[in-house]
Amino acid sequence: MRKKSKNLTSKESEKIIITAALPYANGPIHVGHLLEYIQADIYARFLKLQGKDALYICASDMHGTPVEVNAQKAGKKPEAYALGFWKEHQLDFASYLIHFDHYYHTHTPENRKLAEYFFSEIKKKKLIYTKKMNIIYCNSCQRSLPDRYVRGTCPYCTTAEQYGDVCESCGSVLKGIDLLNPKCALCGKTPLQKESEHYFFKLSAFAKKLQQWMSSSHLQPEVQHWLQGWMANGLDDWCISRDAPYFGFEIPGSKEETGSVKYFYVWMDAPIGYISTTENYCAHKKCHWEEYWKHGKVHHFIGKDISYFHFLFWPAMLMAMNIPVPELTVHGFITINGEKMSKSRGTFFTAKDFLKLYPAEALRFFYAKHLDRKVIDVDLNLEEFKALTNNVLMGNVGNFCYRVLTFAHKNYGKVGKIAAEKERTAVVHQNITIVQDSYAAQDFKSAVKYVLQIADEGNAYFQMSAAWKNPSDPQSVAAVGWCVNLARNIAIIISPILPDFSRKIFDALGAKELSWNDIEFSWKGTVREPAKLVQKIEAVPSSPIFPLRLVVGKIIAVKDHPNADSLYLLTVDLGKSWGKKQVVAGLKKHLTPKQLLNRKAVFCANMKPAKLRGEMSEAMILAADDGVTVAPLEAGKTALGEEVHVDGMENSTQGVTFEEFKKLVLLVRGGKVFVEGKKMTTPVEDVIVHGVKEGARVY
Repeated sequence: MRKKSKNLTSKESEKIIITAALPYANGPIHVGHLLEYIQADIYARFLKLQGKDALYICASDMHGTPVEVNAQKAGKKPEAYALGFWKEHQLDFASYLIHFDHYYHTHTPENRKLAEYFFSEIKKKKLIYTKKMNIIYCNSCQRSLPDRYVRGTCPYCTTAEQYGDVCESCGSVLKGIDLLNPKCALCGKTPLQKESEHYFFKLSAFAKKLQQWMSSSHLQPEVQHWLQGWMANGLDDWCISRDAPYFGFEIPGSKEETGSVKYFYVWMDAPIGYISTTENYCAHKKCHWEEYWKHGKVHHFIGKDISYFHFLFWPAMLMAMNIPVPELTVHGFITINGEKMSKSRGTFFTAKDFLKLYPAEALRFFYAKHLDRKVIDVDLNLEEFKALTNNVLMGNVGNFCYRVLTFAHKNYGKVGKIAAEKERTAVVHQNITIVQDSYAAQDFKSAVKYVLQIADEGNAYFQMSAAWKNPSDPQSVAAVGWCVNLARNIAIIISPILPDFSRKIFDALGAKELSWNDIEFSWKGTVREPAKLVQKIEAVPSSPIFPLRLVVGKIIAVKDHPNADSLYLLTVDLGKSWGKKQVVAGLKKHLTPKQLLNRKAVFCANMKPAKLRGEMSEAMILAADDGVTVAPLEAGKTALGEEVHVDGMENSTQGVTFEEFKKLVLLVRGGKVFVEGKKMTTPVEDVIVHGVKEGARVY
C-alpha cells in the first residue's frame, strides 16, 4: 500500500473507487457503450491528476441466460464464450484510451465467494426467504424462461413487444408473468406458467432506509423523479434465484431447501462483481476491499436503463451488509444522426468499426463536450462530430498548442524568458479554477467550454504579439515563453479528456507526467518538435438512399372490397408514429381473412395515397409471389412501427408511387428478402417469407 503523505488531509488521502457498469460478455462494445466508460475515465483521470488515491475498476458481466443460449448456438461452453468477449472488451477500451486500474470479470472464485457470503449474511438476518411462484416455461424449447426471454404487451401502457423485465415505453418494472399475450423470445411460441420455489430478498423491508438515503443523497433531479414514482408504487420483494438451465453460481443448499438446484440471478452476483474486482486488485496490492468500500468512497457511473437495479436492489443489499451506499451518476443513451443506432442504416458502430473511420480522441472530446450531470440522450450527429473535431479541437486548442510549440522549437529551441502579463495570467488562472470545479462536479461540458476560452486567450495573445515578424526581439521571446507555458497548462487541464494529445505536448517539453499542482507560468526548459496533435476528419461516410419507407404493422381488420372481387380492405396498425391506415390489398385469391387477421407484416408507409376501385389505399402490404403462392413479408419479433431497412441504406422520406415501386427488384433467397444483394432487416431480425420458391419476387 502507498504510504500517506503527512501533508495530506484525511479527505485528500481518502480511498476512492470509480466504476462503470459491467459490460455484458455477450457481444462487442459499441459507441453507445463507450459514452459511459469515457465519462468515468475522464472523472477518474481528473481525480488522479489532483493527487487523489482513486482507482478506476470494471469487469465483464459473464452470467445469465443470454450467454448460456448464445454460447450453445456458437457451439461453445458458456465460460469460454464469455471469456472471448472479456478479452475483446479490454482491447476495445484500451483503443479509446480508457484506462482501468483493474479489469476483471464475474465468473471468478472471488465473486462466487462474495456472492455466497452476501447471501449467507443477509439470510441470517432473515431478509431472504423462499416461496412458491409462477414462472414462465416454454414447452417448445423445454426450458424455463427468464423475464428477458419473454415478450408481450405491457399491462400498464399496452405497448406491444416489450420484454418481461422492464417496459421500454412507460418504464414500468415487470415480471414475465405480467405480460399480456406473452411469447417466448427464443421460438416465438406461447409459453406456459409453472410453479417453482425461489429465494426472495426482502426489498420491501428497506423502504424507509432507501427513502432516507434518497433524500440525503446528491441525486440528479431526473433520478429523484423516477425514485419517487417507484417508491410511491411500493416495493415488491425481489426474486434472487433462477432455475436451470442457467450460467451462473449455484446457490449452496438450494436443492434441499427448494426441491431443485437454483442459481443466483445475474443481478444478484453482477453488482457484487464491483467488490470482487476490488478484492482481486487488493490481493496484488496488499490492501483489503473494505478499505475502499467501507472506509472510502465509491462512485458508480451507469446508464438510465439499469437505474432501478442500482438505486433500489443494490443499495438495499449494501444496507443489509452494513456497507455505505455509493454515489451514482446516470447518463442517457446515444443516438446517431438523431435516431437509434441501426445496422441496416449503417449507423451501428462497434468500437472497432468506429475507430477505422475516426480518431479515438475525437470521440472522447465530442462526448465530453456534451456531458454534464443531466440525464439526457446525446446525439452523435456525424456532421457535427466532424465540425467539432476540425474547427474546434483542431482549429482552436490544437492549432494554438501546435503552432506555439513549433514556433518555439524552430526559433529558440527552449524557453528562457517569460512575459509577466499579470492581468492576462490572472484571467487564465480564474478559468482554470472553473475548469477544476467543473470536472469535480462532473460537468465536462463546462470544463471544455472554459478550456476553449483559455485557448482563445492564447490565440489572441500570440496574434497580438506578432512574434514571427521579429523573433529575436526580447518582447517576442518573452511572449512566446508565456504562450508555451499556457500550452503546457492546457495540456495538463485537458489531459483527462485528451490523454494522448497531452502526452505529445509533455513529450515536446521533456515531461513524463504532470499533475494539477504543476500548473504555472514560470516553466523554463528545452522545447522539442511536437508530434501532430489532432487528426483531421476528411469526410463523413453517407449511406445510399432506399426509395421505400418500410415499417412493421399488424392487420387488425379484414373485409371485402365493395367494388372488387379480388381485393380486401385491410385496417393496419403501424404503431404510434404512423397510426392506423387503410390498405387495399390484392390477396383475396391467396389468403383468407382468418389467415390475415392479427398477422404482422411489412408495409410501405411512404406510398402516395391513391384510390383503388373507389377506396383509398394509404399504404401497401409487401408480399412475395412465385407464380403459384403469394406470401406476405414477415417480422414477427419486431415492434409495430419499427422501420425495415436494406443493409447499409437509408430509407427515403419522400413519397413513392406504385409505378416507381415496380421498378425495384426485391427477391427471395433462402426465405429472406434481398435488394441488389443486400438483406432486408429490422433492428431485431431478418425479414422472412414462408412457402414461396427461391427467387420469388416481392410486389
